Amino acid sequence: MASSSASSTFRIDWRPSRWLPRALRLLGLLAALSVMLSALPAGVRWPLAALAALEGWRLARRVQRGPPCSIVGGPCGLRIMNGSEEGAPLLAPRLREQGPLTLLCAGLPGGRVLRLAWWPDTLDAAGRRQLRLAVASPRHDPILPAVAA
Repeated sequence: MASSSASSTFRIDWRPSRWLPRALRLLGLLAALSVMLSALPAGVRWPLAALAALEGWRLARRVQRGPPCSIVGGPCGLRIMNGSEEGAPLLAPRLREQGPLTLLCAGLPGGRVLRLAWWPDTLDAAGRRQLRLAVASPRHDPILPAVAA
């Protein structure tokens, strides 16, 4: 029994979370505060505190600038779509859920590794379930004929 192409495809968009940059800035400020409250000499304490705060802001800015992308699934497996590109296949995708966070790790052609994190403000429960099912489903090879059971 052949399935319709509409039921075998899906698309999940990834965009940078608004929560993560805020958390990184807060962690940078808390790190600076902890350095200031430490017993380090004042000549070391001030530069180290400034460095901790600046690093939090730098990481937050880097996260905010992440380009949005989409994960598209179909009969050929999962692919990542960036803008108008055709899309690179995701090799051996693994999904890990840690509380409200959903983390996708997969290989890309050329030996690169893709890591995407969906925060609760970017992916709802239905989207998490859809992604979980897509990663768990066996990859269909379009070259091999389907075996009837």
